[in-house]
Amino acid sequence: MYYASETMRKLKKASIRVTDIAMQYWCEKQMELNYLFGPSFISPDKVHAGKEMHEKLESEVSVPIILQPKNYADYLFKDFYKGYTSMSLLNKNKKAREISIYGMVDNFKLIGKIDEVDINNGSTVIVENKTRESTKIPSEAQTLTNKIQIIIYRKLLNDILQERFGYEKFNSVYSISKMYLTDEFITQLDALGIEKNLQSLNEISKRFFDSIAHIKNLNDEMHLRYINRNTGEVMKSIKIKYDENYAMEILSFTMKYWHGLRQALPVPEKEIWKCSFCKFRGKECKVWYNGAE
Repeated sequence: MYYASETMRKLKKASIRVTDIAMQYWCEKQMELNYLFGPSFISPDKVHAGKEMHEKLESEVSVPIILQPKNYADYLFKDFYKGYTSMSLLNKNKKAREISIYGMVDNFKLIGKIDEVDINNGSTVIVENKTRESTKIPSEAQTLTNKIQIIIYRKLLNDILQERFGYEKFNSVYSISKMYLTDEFITQLDALGIEKNLQSLNEISKRFFDSIAHIKNLNDEMHLRYINRNTGEVMKSIKIKYDENYAMEILSFTMKYWHGLRQALPVPEKEIWKCSFCKFRGKECKVWYNGAE
C-alpha cells in the first residue's frame, strides 16, 4: 500500500525520486527547500545543455519516439513503451539508454531513470553519465551523490529481478487498471503503427517489467562517467562495486526524513563551503549564515 507521510504532503510529492535521495547526501535541507521554493542553483541553460547531451547519447542507440501525452496514463504508456522497445533491443544493440525504473521503499513510491544499460563481455552493466561544463574533475562530495544515485538504481533493479517488485505491485500501487489512454493519444499510436494488442497501459507495463526481469548476468560493478558537455569527451570514469548492505544503510538513513522521524539536516560544519553555491543561504536557510555577505 502507498504511504503518504506528512513530509510528502508538505513537499506536495506523490513519489520519491532517486535524485532526491542522492541530494540528501549533498544537503538534505537544500533538497527540501528546492521543493518548497524552487531549484537552488542549477540554471535553466545548464539543465537544457545537460538534457541535450543525454538526448544525443540516447539517439545513438534508438530512434526517438514522437508521442505527445495528453494525460498521466498517456505519459506512463510512452515511458513504458520507450523502455520496453529499448530493452528488447539490448542484446542486439549492446546498449540501452534512458530507462525508467520504478520501485517501493518503506511503502513509498520510488522512481528514477537509468542513463545506460550495457552488455559488456557477456554481463549487463549499469552506467551513469554526468555532464560537466567545467573541465575540472568533480569533488569527492559531488562524486558521493552520484555514487548514491547509481547504487539505488541497482537496488531497484535487484528488487525487480528478485520479484520483490514488478507489474502486479506497480498496478496495485498506481491503479493503472483504472487509467485510460486518451483518444487523441491512441490516434498517435495508430499513426506510428503500434500494434493494437500493445495499446493498453496494462499490456505495455507488463511487457516493460518483463523486459527488466529478463536481464541476464547483472554485473556487481557499475560505471560512473563524467562527460565534458562541450566536447563529449569522457573526463573521468569510476567503477563502483555494488553492496546490498550499503544500499540498505543509505535507505535506512534517508527514509527517516521521509517518514517525518527527523527534520531535514543541513550540511555538517566542515562542509559549509557548499552554502556558497546555494541561493537559500541567509534567506530561507540561516543555519551556517553569519550575517555578512
